[in-house]
Amino acid sequence: MENHKEKLERFNINQKSAMIAISLCIFVDVLGYSMILPLLPNIVNDVYGEPVFLIGIVIASNAATALIFAPIWGKLSDLYGRKPILLISQAGTFMSFLLLGFSNSLVVIITSRILDGVFGGQIPIIRAYIADITESETRSTQMGRFTGIMAFGMIFGPAIGGLMGYIYWRIPPFIASALSLISILLTVMILAESMPKERILERKHVITLHKKENHGRKQKTLTRVVWLRLGQFFFVSFIVFMFNSSFSEVIQTRYGLNLAHVGIFAAIAGILMILFGIFLTKPLISKHGEKKILILSIISGIFVSLLYPFMNDAWMLFVFVTPFVFSNVFSKTITMTTLSRGVDEHNQGIVNGWGMNMQSISQIIAPIIAYLYLDTSMLNISALMVDSYFLLGFTSAMAMLILLLLVLIDIKYFSKDYQQPKLIKNLYPETF
Repeated sequence: MENHKEKLERFNINQKSAMIAISLCIFVDVLGYSMILPLLPNIVNDVYGEPVFLIGIVIASNAATALIFAPIWGKLSDLYGRKPILLISQAGTFMSFLLLGFSNSLVVIITSRILDGVFGGQIPIIRAYIADITESETRSTQMGRFTGIMAFGMIFGPAIGGLMGYIYWRIPPFIASALSLISILLTVMILAESMPKERILERKHVITLHKKENHGRKQKTLTRVVWLRLGQFFFVSFIVFMFNSSFSEVIQTRYGLNLAHVGIFAAIAGILMILFGIFLTKPLISKHGEKKILILSIISGIFVSLLYPFMNDAWMLFVFVTPFVFSNVFSKTITMTTLSRGVDEHNQGIVNGWGMNMQSISQIIAPIIAYLYLDTSMLNISALMVDSYFLLGFTSAMAMLILLLLVLIDIKYFSKDYQQPKLIKNLYPETF
């Protein structure tokens, strides 16, 4: 049997070089996206004078189209290779940022976000790429580093977007389009194809064998365990988007700060994501195992969600940000990893496309709910007066409790898919 290293060598894939190239691509992509997100409330509400509720619609319009097209891009990358489909996706992102920079109405802004959603297949393709060049035992560490690389973009993106947007809101979209162009050039010149024609033919051959073994029945990708983990990924994404999409508006309305402060707090969160994602993923999982770390991260998320309504002073954000980032990094990293373990290597593009689907559904629902809450100054529930921040925190805590239940069910019935303590450190140490 051919081992993983021999297979990569046969397809002329250098794992370290490939990870460097894909890291650069995702960094510039996230940098561009994170520059734009904090600006949307100001563009919609301040520049064009539209209601706060429409901010959620603008954010959700991007996710709604990604919901339809992300699985398609994942499927196409399985059939035709990762690199050409990734280039098409990057070209669409470039055009969407350019359109946003030249926009003169809310309709054009929504059109630009829809266009970005249509071509927003980069994340599932990159996840499938990482799955192509790693083994299941070491994948959670590489996914953790992938999260950490995204954090680099999240540090500089909001800071640049906030500062440049404070000067003139059209500057960040044009910078983002330039970064997208750089991403395209990096993909063309550096990135090696992880799903070459030979490997695609092997995949088709394996699928044919599976059909024969199953008397012509198509192998099922969306099994019970996959659906269970897609549900987990939905709630992880929902909680993140609930807070992230409303963060800029909350910073400015609840605490009276400006876009520059939004960038500063986002940069702090990004630094913490780097510390957790790059430097702590391996040692913590090696020592305690994925089960304990995942459960601890969810409990951390429940804690900060319940704390959120009482954060009436800006300094309290410093108390909030550390457990929130810990929860975000580890719950997302481990649920992504276990999701990829639910299928074989030939279906990584499909399942990662569906993972992006769950993320898109959450990105549609969460911003709309968040901005509906922010439009509600005070609500009477059974003679109890609650404000929008209580509703945000309570909803997030309930979502976290459901996530915890799904994880406990997963651990009970599919425990073998979770990395055990002290095992990962002995596997392929040269990749870390």
